[in-house]
Amino acid sequence: MTAVQSAAQFQRKLLIALTACAAGIAAGYLSIGAIFEGGFTDRLLQARAALVNDRAQVRKPVAVVGLDMKALTSDRLKHIPRVFMTGALAEAGDILLDAGAKGIGFDFVFAFSTDDFIDPQTGEARLRGYDRGFLQFLYQNRGRAFVARTHSSEPHRRIAAAIGADGVKSTEVLTDSDGIVRRHAPAADLAASPSFQDALLALGGGKAVAPYRSLPTRRVQSDIPYLSLVDLIQCADTEEGRMALRDFAEDRVILFGSTMPNEDAHLYTDRYLDRAPPPSGAPCAGQAAPRGSSTSGVFVLADLVGAPLTGDIATDAGPLAVLVLIALFATAGAAAGLATQAALLPVAALGIVAAGFLPPLAALGFGIALPSVAAAASGSVALVIAGLAKIGLLTRRERQLMRLFAHYLSPHVIKKMADQESLPGLGGEKRAVTVAFIDIIGFTKLAERLSDHEVVAVVNDCFDGIGEAIIESEGFIDKYIGDAIMAVWNAPNDVAEPERRAVEAARRIIAMVPELRRRTGVATLDLRVALHSGEALVGHIGGRSRRSFTVMGTTVNIAARIEEIASERGIHLAMSQPVADAMGDEAGLAAVWRGQMRGLSQETAVYTLKTQGEAFDDAAAEDDLPANVIALNRHGRDSG
Repeated sequence: MTAVQSAAQFQRKLLIALTACAAGIAAGYLSIGAIFEGGFTDRLLQARAALVNDRAQVRKPVAVVGLDMKALTSDRLKHIPRVFMTGALAEAGDILLDAGAKGIGFDFVFAFSTDDFIDPQTGEARLRGYDRGFLQFLYQNRGRAFVARTHSSEPHRRIAAAIGADGVKSTEVLTDSDGIVRRHAPAADLAASPSFQDALLALGGGKAVAPYRSLPTRRVQSDIPYLSLVDLIQCADTEEGRMALRDFAEDRVILFGSTMPNEDAHLYTDRYLDRAPPPSGAPCAGQAAPRGSSTSGVFVLADLVGAPLTGDIATDAGPLAVLVLIALFATAGAAAGLATQAALLPVAALGIVAAGFLPPLAALGFGIALPSVAAAASGSVALVIAGLAKIGLLTRRERQLMRLFAHYLSPHVIKKMADQESLPGLGGEKRAVTVAFIDIIGFTKLAERLSDHEVVAVVNDCFDGIGEAIIESEGFIDKYIGDAIMAVWNAPNDVAEPERRAVEAARRIIAMVPELRRRTGVATLDLRVALHSGEALVGHIGGRSRRSFTVMGTTVNIAARIEEIASERGIHLAMSQPVADAMGDEAGLAAVWRGQMRGLSQETAVYTLKTQGEAFDDAAAEDDLPANVIALNRHGRDSG
C-alpha cells in the first residue's frame, strides 16, 4: 500500500471515528432525563443495595405514625369519623413530644374544622369547640409541628391560624419524566422554606444541600420505624408502653399520615428493592407497616427527610464530569467499532453497555449521581455507527479488490483478504484436492512459425477458454506456467466431488479444440489435460513483500508426471488411479500406463476416457484403433 493510500485510509477511519464520537455524545446527552432513564437508575440502586453492607443497625432519624385500617377499625377509634380524628392526633402528638421527639409533621390537609359542622335538623353548631385540643396543641408547638398543604388544598383558617403561617408547608414532591419520585431540591434556608420536607429536615438538625437523590437499601415502607395511631395511644396507657415509646420517638422527627392501601400512594425509587424483615422486640417500639405495590406518601416524605440526616444521598455530578464520562465512552465505542470484526459487533455492544453502567454504580458509593444511561448510550451508539460505517467501507473495499484482482486471484481468496482486513498469514493446511495440468501441445513448434504477437494472441485465446471451463466447474487457477495452466479443485473453496468436476472441466477443454483452431487460425492447435487427486499443502507462500496462494506437495508432482506420461503416450486426457476410482466403472475408463514413478514406492496406473477416442487397455477394442495408438497401448502394458 502506498503512502497516499495509507493516508487516505487513515483519513476515512478518522472521519468515521469523529462522526461516531459526535453521534455518541449526542445520544448520551439526549438520554439524560429520558423516560427510560429512570428504570435504569432504580436498577442501579438495586445493584448498590446488593453490594453495600446491611444498614439495619443504623438508627433511623425519622419515624411514621399511620392512620391505617387497624386504627380505623379498632374499638378505640372506630366510632370516630376520619375528619374528627384531630383529638386523637393531638393526644398522640403530646405523647411523642413527651417521649423526646424532635418535632411533628402532619401529612394531612386539615381542610375542615368541626366547629363549622351544623346539625341539619336543629341548625345548632353542636360540635363547636371539638377541635380546641388540637388547635391548642398546634399553637403551643409552633416551630415543632407542621401541617400540610397541596397545590389544590389549604388547611382550614382555624388550623392555619393556630399553627401560624410558618407552620403550613407544601408536601408536593418532584417526579421524574416517568412519574416516579426520586429526588428533592431543598431551599437554601431550610427553616424559611415553604417545603414540608425542608422544615422537618431543619427540625432534625439537617443542613441545606444541593438537589439530592435518596439511596435506600430496602423498601422504605418496611424499613422506616412505624406505629399505628391506635397502638401509639394504647401504648401510652402503661408504664412499659411509655418506655417503649421513648425508644421509638426519642431524637426522631415523627410524621403522621395515611397508610391506607392506594391512598396518597406514589411510585418511589425503592420499587425494585427487597423488603426489610419485620421488627422484633416490644410492639410499642415499632411494627410492620401495611404493604402495598406502591409507597405511601408519608413514607416518601419520611425517606426524603431522613436520607440527608444519615448521609444516604447522592448529589448530581457536575456538567464537566458528565461531559468527560460521555466523551470517554463515545471514544471507546468508536474505537471498538473500528477494531471489532463485524460478527463480534453485537458482543462488543453488549460489553460496552454493561461497562457503561459501572461508573454510575461506583459513583453512588461516593455520594455522586451520574446519569445512569448516558455512558452506555454514548458508547453503544458510537460503536454501532463506527461498526456499520466500517462494514460499508469494507464492502466497498471488497468490491474494489474483486475488480482489481479478479484476474489474478480466486474470488474466495479475495473475499477472505477483505474479511480479515489484512494479508493472510504464511503457511497452510492439508487438504484433499484434485490438481490439473493443462498445456498447449506442440507449443515450441508453434512459437517458431508465428510472430511473438501472434503467439501471445493464440495463448490468450486458449487460456481464456480454459479459464472459463475451470471457473465454471468451481476450480481455481493456481498459476500460469508458460504455455500451461495449473488448476486445483477443492482449494481454497470447498467443492463437492472435486474429481468429477475436474473431469467435466477436462472434457469441456478438450471439446473446445475445434473452436480454438477456427478462432486462432492454427489448424494444428491441440490441448492436453492431466489430473491427479490426493492430499496437498494448501496455503500462502512467499515473503513480507510478496506472497501467493498455491498448492504444494507430492500430489502436484504426480500430476505433473502424469502430464509427461500423457505427452509420451500421445493422449489428450490422462488421470491417476484416485481420479479413476472416484469416477467409477460407468465412466468408461481405459488404462494407458502402469509403472512406478520416480520418487514413489508404489505402482501407479494412468487412465483415459474411452470416449476420447484414444488408447485404452482393452485388447478386444484394439482393432478399432490406429496402429500407432495400439502400439502405444501395448507398450504401456508391457512397461507395466
